[in-house]
Amino acid sequence: MEEFDGSELPARRAEFLGIIAGMGGEGTTGAIAREAGVTPSTATKTLSVLADGGYIEQIPYRGVRLTPMGERYARFLVRRHRVLSLALSRFGLSPEEACREAKNLESHVSRELVDRICASLGHPMQSVCGPIEHDCLCCPLRS
Repeated sequence: MEEFDGSELPARRAEFLGIIAGMGGEGTTGAIAREAGVTPSTATKTLSVLADGGYIEQIPYRGVRLTPMGERYARFLVRRHRVLSLALSRFGLSPEEACREAKNLESHVSRELVDRICASLGHPMQSVCGPIEHDCLCCPLRS
């Protein structure tokens, strides 16, 4: 199984994976473009790069679907966001502020740092923006 360190994808491509994950793991190019706030042609280019990287598979006339690797990476992205949001909320930010600031920071935060923050918070189960799914690399007793 691949181990991700968090630097594999630029922020925009990671955002696309998160959008697809939020759509249940698959979606049409048009719907993904709308959610990302880009034109369908820009979405098509980004999705093509993600497909070349093995994160998604393109389904003719239907859109795209996360591959198993894409699903694991998307889960990592959600975990990173939620751990960062929780940590920022502990500094007095409202849930909305913590979520917004986490989004600004997350592409610069490695898996190692996420794991350390998670451990320092006591391997929490809930963030300000949803449940935290743990993995065996950080939280062997929780995964």
